[in-house]
Amino acid sequence: MACTDLAAELASAADERGISINKEQIVTTTAENVTFAGTSIAGFEQVPATEFPNGVDVGFVYVDAPELDLPAGFYALNAHANEEDIREGSYEGTVGLVDQDGQEVARVAATFQTFSVTVPKPLPFERTQVEARTEIEDVQGMLMRRRIVIVFRCPNGTTIIIVISLGRR
Repeated sequence: MACTDLAAELASAADERGISINKEQIVTTTAENVTFAGTSIAGFEQVPATEFPNGVDVGFVYVDAPELDLPAGFYALNAHANEEDIREGSYEGTVGLVDQDGQEVARVAATFQTFSVTVPKPLPFERTQVEARTEIEDVQGMLMRRRIVIVFRCPNGTTIIIVISLGRR
């Protein structure tokens, strides 16, 4: 088994696609048959929640999980919420996974938690913080389903929580 540097590979892929990322915030998580690396898009910190109806590129990730109906590869994450839902508080939206050809290959549900619909001045912290983990979810007391949980906590006023279910365990 070869050891790879997921963070370096993610940074290189972003550079090749001309996507500016926060390289100092790359996170990785691996588990049985799951490999994930990701970070936020540089500049997302200055995008207000009111832009989510237009779709906002929030992250760049690598996903390899054979249980998903998704080829292993690098994807831009484009977050969307309906205009009438955007407010201070929690609301639902979606995140599209966009491949190197600019095609959305999957869309997953996301939860948006907004404390300010406008970008705070000054920002409460400098850069978007990204967390990622794999976990097992108890479904109906018996079925076990693995999932990847990705959290983008941005100083722009919104935290985005993405849960990608991988299927039964």
